[in-house]
Amino acid sequence: MKRIYITGMSGTGKSSVINNLQNKGFTAIDTDYGGWTEILSHEGAPEWILKTDQLKQLLTGPLATPIFISGCYSNQTYVYPLFDHVVLLSASLEKILRRVTGRTSNPYGKTVHERNEISWNFENIQPLLKKNISVELNTEMITVEEIATILKVLAGN
Repeated sequence: MKRIYITGMSGTGKSSVINNLQNKGFTAIDTDYGGWTEILSHEGAPEWILKTDQLKQLLTGPLATPIFISGCYSNQTYVYPLFDHVVLLSASLEKILRRVTGRTSNPYGKTVHERNEISWNFENIQPLLKKNISVELNTEMITVEEIATILKVLAGN
């Protein structure tokens, strides 16, 4: 079965897509929740990273159905070889900032400091994400439902 990693900046729609796939009965994991991450100190500041050993354990076993996993962490490239596709969700910075300011599902992005961090990540991290992806989907141009359909096709369903 296919393994799909969904990444992108905060506010691009990763959680919405994962929720859509879960509602359709797929195994879909948002690594922001459920103990898939841990905090480490990086250059004196705390940083959330993926628990790569835990993910490897999940992904190296046999799968009965396709699996979709989402997240955006500095160490995610270490698990890319375990995935059949890495999909980047993208949007303009203006759209991302509007989304994080107005969303109720996640408090991140409400403060000026967090929005500045998102802007910095957009300029500096998103270009790095684009280097190792299979597909980029602009979430301003297509709906969550359309994205889920594209992901199901990538997964062979």
